[in-house]
Amino acid sequence: MKLLKTSLLLAAAATRLDAADYIATWNLTNGNVAKAIIGVDPSYFDPAGLNEFYGSSDPKLTRLDLSVTNSSQQVVWSADKSALTYMRWNPSGKNLGVNSTNVYYNGYVDFYLGASAGTFQIGYMNGVIGVVHTPAGDNFYSPFFFDTFGPSGVVDIPAWLSSVNNQNRVYAAGTTLASLPLEGAHHRPMMSFDRMGKDAQFWATGDFGSSSRVRDVKVTSGEVGVNKDIGPNTLAGFAIGRGQQNQDLALDGSNNVIGNYVLGEIDYRPFGSQWIVSLLGMVGSWDAKINRGYSNSGSTDYSLGQTDIISRSARLRVDAPVLFSVAGFGFSPYASYAVTQTVVEAYTEAGGALPASYDEQKHNATEARLGMMATNVINEKLKLIVSVEGIHRFDGAGPALTGQDITGSVGFSLPGQAPRPDCVRLGVDVDYKLAADTLLNISAHASTVGEVADVSGAVSIRRAF
Repeated sequence: MKLLKTSLLLAAAATRLDAADYIATWNLTNGNVAKAIIGVDPSYFDPAGLNEFYGSSDPKLTRLDLSVTNSSQQVVWSADKSALTYMRWNPSGKNLGVNSTNVYYNGYVDFYLGASAGTFQIGYMNGVIGVVHTPAGDNFYSPFFFDTFGPSGVVDIPAWLSSVNNQNRVYAAGTTLASLPLEGAHHRPMMSFDRMGKDAQFWATGDFGSSSRVRDVKVTSGEVGVNKDIGPNTLAGFAIGRGQQNQDLALDGSNNVIGNYVLGEIDYRPFGSQWIVSLLGMVGSWDAKINRGYSNSGSTDYSLGQTDIISRSARLRVDAPVLFSVAGFGFSPYASYAVTQTVVEAYTEAGGALPASYDEQKHNATEARLGMMATNVINEKLKLIVSVEGIHRFDGAGPALTGQDITGSVGFSLPGQAPRPDCVRLGVDVDYKLAADTLLNISAHASTVGEVADVSGAVSIRRAF
């Protein structure tokens, strides 16, 4: 029987996910449909032993919606977190329960919902998913309704689904590659750089970013561009660049994304003021190659996927003039708002025993930044800028990852992961004139844990003509 869209990752796999909610839907053999939406703090799960917590007020259970519907899609039973008496987690291999037929089962989660609501249990045993719904007054150990869960030959279902969930990193790569140049070499408007007495500039830049605290990601980009005064107090620029991201996945898998982008910017300074208003746009086209590793019959297998990613970004930024000075530094605030749309095209893996196919993903990420720059013109050649900014993400959970195994027997729907909404980033810029018409800029940034790189840097050479 082909399952409905399914994604409840049990056992140790739960600790490997960023998403807070897990969703499972099954066609039961009695014709009914059982559905569970469970939100649990990932730190709750402990594969080494049995855990219990009591009461619906326990913060470790963030969400619980359970229901059973009949063939007419009428709800015949439902319960939520408020009815919970306690929840018990039995990790795989503990074999602590026995049902009415005296068959030991493992890897289960019990939701005891009290005398008025009955009980609901979900679990797996030997590659098979079981669901029990027991209305109030019935024996809890009523027989399991079993359905096949996972492609034929998969023994460790949670590990297989966890490897599939890694494909969400493909979407994240497209967003990261778009943000690196926008907030690296282009983290300041073009007008903030010394024009060196000319009306046009050529530049070449190199960016890098690295994260290791939450995910292991390394990303680089480089570009060349030119800008020119196009009217009174108005500057326009255009650049082309190339970026690449490499990321390690579980079981020696990998995610490699590389491609090109074009970028344009228009800056305007109102006559007689030091305000700068800038509008920047960028379009990137990336090629992703994914080597997914997963356990298969006691060994590690790999399936290869390849897809295209398109990212489109727009940023509006306003820089204010210096408001006050302290110890030789002039302090000026700025604010920006950016939207990045990322589209990952549908694709099908090849090779390996258990490849999968994935549907298209599409999402708009929105963020605002509010910061302060402290600028010190040390001498005619050297300028130092120190900055601090707060970053807030407005968008909710990212796109769900949906698809099916290559046989078409199992569909999956893994919920999108919500971004970490807030972080703070510190930066240092050095502008140094190598010659009367040549400027070297070096910048470095470090961030608290968030959706930007832990550390990043950029180097640019600007030649006026």
